[in-house]
Parts: sequence; structure tokens; C-alpha cells
Amino acid sequence: MPRREFWTRRRRRNLRVVLLCVGGLLAVLALVLAWVVVDAVRARAALGQAAQGVATLQADAVAGRIDRLDAGVADLQRHTAEARDATDGPHWALVSRLPVVGPTVEAVATMAAVADGLARGPLPRLADVVELADPATFAPHDGRIDLDPLVAAAPAVAQADQAVGYAQQRVARIDRSPVLPQVSTAVADLHQQLADLRMSTATAARAAQLIPPMLGADGPRDYLVLVQNSAEPRALGGIVGTVLVLHADQGRIELTRQMPADEVGPFPTPAAELTEDEQAVFGDKVGRWMQNVTATPDFPRAAQIARAMWARETGQTVDGVLATDPAALARLLAADGPLEAGPAGGLQGADLVSYLINGVYLTETPQGADQIFADVARTAFGSLSSGAAGSAGMVDALTVAAREGRLLVWSADRTEADLLSGTVLDGGLRGVNGAQPVVGVFTHGLQMAKIGYYLDTAVDVAERETRPDGSRRLDVTVTYTSRVKAADAARLPAYVVGDDEREPGLIRLRSVVYAPAGGTVVEASENSEKIGLSPQKHDQLSRVFDDIELHPGETASVTYAIISGKRQDGGVILRTTPGPRPVKVSFEK
Repeated sequence: MPRREFWTRRRRRNLRVVLLCVGGLLAVLALVLAWVVVDAVRARAALGQAAQGVATLQADAVAGRIDRLDAGVADLQRHTAEARDATDGPHWALVSRLPVVGPTVEAVATMAAVADGLARGPLPRLADVVELADPATFAPHDGRIDLDPLVAAAPAVAQADQAVGYAQQRVARIDRSPVLPQVSTAVADLHQQLADLRMSTATAARAAQLIPPMLGADGPRDYLVLVQNSAEPRALGGIVGTVLVLHADQGRIELTRQMPADEVGPFPTPAAELTEDEQAVFGDKVGRWMQNVTATPDFPRAAQIARAMWARETGQTVDGVLATDPAALARLLAADGPLEAGPAGGLQGADLVSYLINGVYLTETPQGADQIFADVARTAFGSLSSGAAGSAGMVDALTVAAREGRLLVWSADRTEADLLSGTVLDGGLRGVNGAQPVVGVFTHGLQMAKIGYYLDTAVDVAERETRPDGSRRLDVTVTYTSRVKAADAARLPAYVVGDDEREPGLIRLRSVVYAPAGGTVVEASENSEKIGLSPQKHDQLSRVFDDIELHPGETASVTYAIISGKRQDGGVILRTTPGPRPVKVSFEK
């Protein structure tokens, strides 16, 4: 046989062998892929049932159906275990390394592992956590809250929060760009669900760490309470009308002292050293008059200054500071029924708030009004400490007050202050929260009068543009409306409407806007006409203000064009000054 023909035949045999080997490998790979597909279908069904199980658990937890939770967790564990088993094994490990299909397979396996880890980790403790979170657990009995259950649960709650945080990080690390659209959507949904769950577990973990020591589990605590009057607006709500001192010891809370705020100081020099920004923006009054500490929108700073004032006035150094207002106190008192206040007798809810910050000044002297205000505050805290308001009603009232910015808390303990930071109770001045830009819209009354009761505020935030550097253009429109009726203004006491001789009932206010971190207010217009701005800096944030005069029944709108900082693509967070009535807020894109 000629040499050339020999080599030709040999190459053909080798080629056939190679083709047979490749064919065999492809057949094996096809079988592996088919195996993976079958398991993927099984995993998808199991994960779908697990998702339904989680929804059922959430509904039962919210409704307090504790008797159903253990069975629900057992069902969830069965489904997540099936999903994990279906996505485990050498065939999944092999296929996860292949191009194209590999990232999708790995994403499904990661989701199954995360779901199973949660089902076997923190969720079995759900029944205990829900039972512990029942408001009845923390209802005061004989003037004392039993802190022992919370102290005992604190380690488990912290572990659950850490587990959810780890799961959230694992899902966040999944690269969604190369996976199938259906799986990419599932990953995004799971990440959002875990983010929502983390908010709850983080809050629970903070509460378990904060509440016992702050209520005196480790030793007695004293807290200064600033009761604001929103009829005379300041950034955090209103001037401080009354100050109280609460004493907490082993869960027992007592009101030990109260006095009008105008009896604290004024001091010849600021009680606390003010920063250059604070002196430039607020002057020294924020550090000399207790009524004006709430002029700064940064509550931790206001609390520090108020604490220093109280120490200089009384010699007592408190362990923390709280701020609240008549609307929050009225909610606490609602469960007790109408409060005997004013010439009309029993009042509650909005009627009680209206009386405390307006009606009382129509019938009483300022000194008499202060006394009534102090009596109501004492009654509210007596109801809170005794549990007379009812556990569920008390928790609901405090929750709503915190969300509206009507309940703020600061601790002098650095660890506790760090735990409070970023929560709804914090009231700290910040321009960004993660990727979310924070816009501040605050109101400051310019009259020594209670005319702010007649002021309504609305804020509309519109997103106009996303810029190449990741910053955004926002139009923030603030609308103020006077409820003063011209016919009634002349009959109102000067203490209410002020002593402006030009027109009774004129409302003079300062509209203050803080841009997000790294951002600025580029222009503004009042009632569609451009106005000049004088930008200022406060704690590295850019702020502007516009002084407004509102005649009786008049409305004024100011639109601020704001450029946010770079890479702030999350939802806009808006902080506003709590008024006599809730601020009307709207967002549009």
C-alpha cells in the first residue's frame, strides 16, 4: 500500500475516533443538561411553593396567628430543602461552569441555597419573635414594663438579622447580566424581598439592644423631653413650649419634673459651643434660648444643645433627650377617651390638638395656657407609664408619631446613638441614605406669635432629568396656604396673630430647603417668577431660604430646581417640618 494512502486512511480513522468521542461527550453533556433541566423545573416549582409559603407566614405573623407559624415554617422548610436538593450535585457543578447556561444555573442554585438557609436559620424563631413583638408583651403593669423577655431574646434576634443580611449579600453578588430574563427577574424580586425583611430584622435587633438599657435595665436613666408647639414653626416642628424630665429604672417610667421652656435661660452665651456653620445660619439664639433649639433640623445636635442648657440651668445632666408635640400626645390619650380640657369639656384627637395649639390662646393668658399644656403632658405620660392607653393603641400612636417626625429620640451613650442613627426616631441631618438622595424642606416662623396654626403646607417632588454623571434634576415645589380669614383676623388676640401693624393675620415665614449631599439648588421661582438665592452651607450640605408673607386666605408656591449628588439613583427621601396638620406630599417622575 502506498505510504500516502496509508496515512490518509489513518487520519480518517483518527477523525472517526475523535468524532465518536466528541459525539459521546455531547451525548453525555446532553444527558447532564437534560438532568439539570428536569431538576431546574423541580427547583422552580419548589421555590414557587416556598414563595407562597413565605407570603402565608407573613400574613399569619402580621395577624398574630402564632398557632399557625410552626406548621407554616415546616412546610417552607420542606419546599426549600427540595429546591436545594434539586440544585445540588456534580451535574449542577459541571453545568455551572459552562458558558451561556452556567450563570443561569448558578443563579438558580444560589437562590435555592439562600431560601433554604433562611428556612432552616432565622425563620424557625418566627413564632417566638412574633409573640415577643406583641404589644401586650410590653404593656406596662403597675407602672412598669417587664424587660426580661426582650433581654432574653436579644441574642436570637441579632443572629436572625445577621443571617438575613448575609443572605441579602449573597443574592446581591449574583451577576444578572448573563442570565435568562426570567431568572434575572426572580433574582431582583428575591433581593427586594430580602431588603424589606432586613429592614424589619434590623429594626428588631436595634430595639432589642436599645430598649432595655434605655429603660433602666442597667441602671437608672433620666431623659429631657422637649414638647414642641407647631403653632410657632421651627425646623423640627415648633418652638419648645414645655420641658419635662422622665426617670426610667428597671422598666418603670416616672415624670419627675416639668417647667415652661422660657424658664430655662436665656443665657448670656451659648450653653454649648456652636460650630461656624451654626452661628452663620442660626445665630447664637439656638444656643441661648431653649425655645429655639429646634431651629436646627438636626435633632441630635438640638438634643446636645438642650442637654447643655438643662445642665447649666439645673445642674442635672440627663442621659438623653426626646422631642414630641401635641399631635403625638393626643394620639396617646385617644384610647382613654375625651380629655376634660377647655370650656367645651371633653376633647380628643384633632379637636384636642386644635385646642392645645390654638383654642387655649383664645380663652387663656399665655401663663394659663402653659399650665394647661403642662397638665395635658403630665396626663399623657401618666397614661403611657400606667398602660391605661392600651398596649396596641400605645404602640400604634408612637409608631405614627415617629413616622411623621413627631417623636424623636437621642441618647448620650455613643453606642445607643449609633443604633438610633438612620432610624425614623433619629431626626439627623443627612443628605443621602445609601443611594437615596435626601431633600429637606423646613419651615421657620418669623413672628413671635402662634399664627402658624393657620398654615398648611404641601410639597411636590418631580424628577425632571437624569444627567450623564448620575446626578438628577429635581423640581421641589413647596406650597403654603393661609387659613386665616380676613374677617376674623382683627378679633384674634395679638398673642396668636402677632403685632404686625400692616395687616392683622399676616403670616411671615421662612421656607428653607436643603439639597442632597453633593448637590445644590440652582434656581428658584416664587409664584412662577424667578427669585434670587443666597446659598449657605450647613454640615457640608447646601441650603437656601426664601422669606414669604402670606395675607389672609392667600397661597404662595416656591419651586426649587435641585441638582442631586452623583450616583444617587434611589428613591428620593423627603424630610419636612411636622405642622398642626400633616404635610401633603406627592412624588412624580
